[in-house]
Amino acid sequence: MRAHSKNTLSLAIAAALTMAIPNTVLAQKTTVADESEVIEIKGFRGSLIKGRDLKREAVGTQDSIVAEDIADFPDLNLAEALQRIPGVTVTRDGGEGRRIAIRGMDSNFALVQLNGMDVLGNTDTAMDSRSQGSRDRAFDFNLFASELFNQIDVNKSYSANQDEGGMAGNVGLRTAKPFDYEGFNSALSGQLGANDKADGTAPRAALLLSNTWGNLGALASFAYSSRKSIEEGVNTYRWRYRADDNGENSFYGDLVSAEDEAAIRAGDVLAPRASRSSQWGNDQQRFGLTTALQYKEDNFDLTLDVLYGELNNDRDEFHINPRGNEGSMSYGAGVTVNEVVIEDNVWLYGDFSNTNINVESRVHQVETEFSQVALTGNWTISDRVAVHALAGYESSDLFVKSLKVYTERHGNFSADYRNDIMNPVVSYGQDMTDYSEYWLEEIDLFDSYNSTENTTFKADLEYDINDTDTLSAGVSFKVLENSTAREDIKDILNNVDNGADYAGELDDSFFFTVSDNQQVSWAVVDAYAVLNSDYVQSNANRSKETSVDITINDSTNGVTEETTNLYVQYEWDREIGDMPFRGNIGARYYKTDLSTEYLADDVVNTFNRDYDGILPAANVVLSVTEDKLVRFSVSENITRPSYNDLIGTPTVSAEGDNLEVDGANPLLDPYTSTNIDLGFEWYFNDVGYAAFGLFRKDLDGYIIDVEQTMAYSDTGVSLSLLPEGFSGSDIASVSFSTNSGAAFIQGVELTLQRDFDFLPAPFNNLGVTGNVSVTKGEVDYYKDGEVSGTSDFPNLSDVTSNITGYYETDTWGARVSMSYRSNYINGGAVSGQQDYSGFESSAFWDLSAFYQASEDLKFTIEGSNLTDQADQQFSRLDNVDRLYNVTNSGRTFYVGASYQF
Repeated sequence: MRAHSKNTLSLAIAAALTMAIPNTVLAQKTTVADESEVIEIKGFRGSLIKGRDLKREAVGTQDSIVAEDIADFPDLNLAEALQRIPGVTVTRDGGEGRRIAIRGMDSNFALVQLNGMDVLGNTDTAMDSRSQGSRDRAFDFNLFASELFNQIDVNKSYSANQDEGGMAGNVGLRTAKPFDYEGFNSALSGQLGANDKADGTAPRAALLLSNTWGNLGALASFAYSSRKSIEEGVNTYRWRYRADDNGENSFYGDLVSAEDEAAIRAGDVLAPRASRSSQWGNDQQRFGLTTALQYKEDNFDLTLDVLYGELNNDRDEFHINPRGNEGSMSYGAGVTVNEVVIEDNVWLYGDFSNTNINVESRVHQVETEFSQVALTGNWTISDRVAVHALAGYESSDLFVKSLKVYTERHGNFSADYRNDIMNPVVSYGQDMTDYSEYWLEEIDLFDSYNSTENTTFKADLEYDINDTDTLSAGVSFKVLENSTAREDIKDILNNVDNGADYAGELDDSFFFTVSDNQQVSWAVVDAYAVLNSDYVQSNANRSKETSVDITINDSTNGVTEETTNLYVQYEWDREIGDMPFRGNIGARYYKTDLSTEYLADDVVNTFNRDYDGILPAANVVLSVTEDKLVRFSVSENITRPSYNDLIGTPTVSAEGDNLEVDGANPLLDPYTSTNIDLGFEWYFNDVGYAAFGLFRKDLDGYIIDVEQTMAYSDTGVSLSLLPEGFSGSDIASVSFSTNSGAAFIQGVELTLQRDFDFLPAPFNNLGVTGNVSVTKGEVDYYKDGEVSGTSDFPNLSDVTSNITGYYETDTWGARVSMSYRSNYINGGAVSGQQDYSGFESSAFWDLSAFYQASEDLKFTIEGSNLTDQADQQFSRLDNVDRLYNVTNSGRTFYVGASYQF
């Protein structure tokens, strides 16, 4: 068997298509792989060389990141490593990379595979605006330590031998194998870090042991990290029009004009829902373990991979929110508005007396467990026939436990947005740390589970027709099962009289002070101390339980997908004249049987359906000279709907007199796309290359949300979910998802990687690698079957770039990286009071340096977010961006050492 690139495309098109390749084409053997095998340069430059060679050998558009050394990935986090790839951007949580977007399409559109298996690993975030508790298809890259992996491949163009589902791209994660190294190897590393906002230190440790004995090999790796982080900032969580309809029960001072008062009372003023100061603290523990057993002969190998990971987050959240009795607005019954500044019907400044000041103290515990067992085998039956197979099972379990305790007091405060609509000045007219002024308002708690299981079988057959052409075919069967369960208990003791007359009844021992926020210090409580106190447990007026009793077995919204795939592929490696010409053409068939559960009228129902399709793909590479090549790819692909959109018990909520039902749609079809890629690449010297790429994706069946109104009893949703004070005859606004939209994304990517070896010593050790992407995308939205407008593609930044400058010798080296993305939207309209929500542009700076004390001992320094870049989320209305949520998470530094035995 001749060597094949792992990323070549598979063909399912009849043999007649092969006639399109001239019979006069001569055999062509590529030698790049052989050349790359003798390169022994280590460190960052060595990682760049290996990644460049993998890109050059690929048939489709591919970028790769390779470990610098044994158990030494070039970044602290997998997501942060991926952002160095052209067109890949990162969303962060608590200062750490969590999710990625590829060419403007968020992580739900990327298919992530670990050791050849689809991987669905969800963690959780502290904020709703960052997909808190999401039930989607995205992978959270902060689940695993980077030290457990030695290679990541990002395939941006699709081929028939790749699993479908990654419309944005397929991301392949690979853990180390014993035959990656010769004989016995071991590596031990340790780091100690600190964040300038959080107390304490952050240890990291990793160990790898590997050995081979003839045909047998074994490897084990371990990684552990612990860190504390603090995010703090101010937020509004949307601006809104809300009338002050309290009549004589709300008051306006002499400095408020009659015109402004009338506008506020009529609901004609756009005002912040809150001017809330917040702090999110997190104590994170991450643990990972991999083992690999291998048996390897010249024509046969068998590998057993076992991986286990845990990510545990213990979060404490504290918020202080001046809000009246009017839908979280600062004005309302009993409140005096002393002074306001309103311009163009937008509230920019307000001073208030006797407003309700609400404090939320929350404990948010999140545990994620992931495990995988995968058996892979490769058998070269003859010099022309080879078989590849995989069988595996994995599971991912997410458990979230939340407790919120709300305390309140009355007081005076002001919020000033006049100088900066994204950064108000908030001040209080009294000591907010006086425990005696607070009373208990209510307690909310919930437990939730999210469980995913994946069972996969694959088999592929390759037949070398001759020395230049290969025909391959494969079959696979996957079963994905997802289920969730959640129980909420809200408004505990909310039915009890409270107010200023009840201030001081909570024991002072429950309180402590949050003082890290820059604008204010305030009193918060130990949430569990309050919940478990006699004041709550023995309260004769308490009518609700104070603990949740639920397990994943209580799920009523399971989703099961059984997918069967067949593909066939034709691949060639020839010449046109004296120009090497490689490529493949093929098609993939998929059939998915979908079973969804949902709760209606307190009965668990099951809905079954299936869908199928054929996905053609073709990729070609023409080497016009020895160091220049042209790529072209065309394909179709799909992305399946998120589990949230497919099914689940509808959620029912009320805001004032408005009743809202959010439902699901098990009839949703996958998104479909037609993809075109064109690229030119020029390779020079040992490290360098320049690449220029164009791409376009045309999407159909884009999933959008639609709304309609009907009587609640007509929705089929259980009456038991109705909020207090509503009946089945009340009119509800019902939201659900449907395949109605069309969309496109197109863009250009530029990449340059270059050693400055043309400079005199010592400057010849300098180098740079960087990229920039310019992308445009739009989505059509429909109303009553007609296109009602277009918007920017969600999560798409028009401009993204990454640049790393490095200096590296055998003894020491350093590099500085900058990752930039322009602003982007991530949410849509809200009741005509918000056109979009999104994030402002950002630039993150990181550094890394090492000193090689001996052949085996290396010292390192790492720094991330050197400028303490703020995470700025906006609410947009009429092309004006206003504060939604802005936080800072601080700078993080690590010092460490590694030793290889």
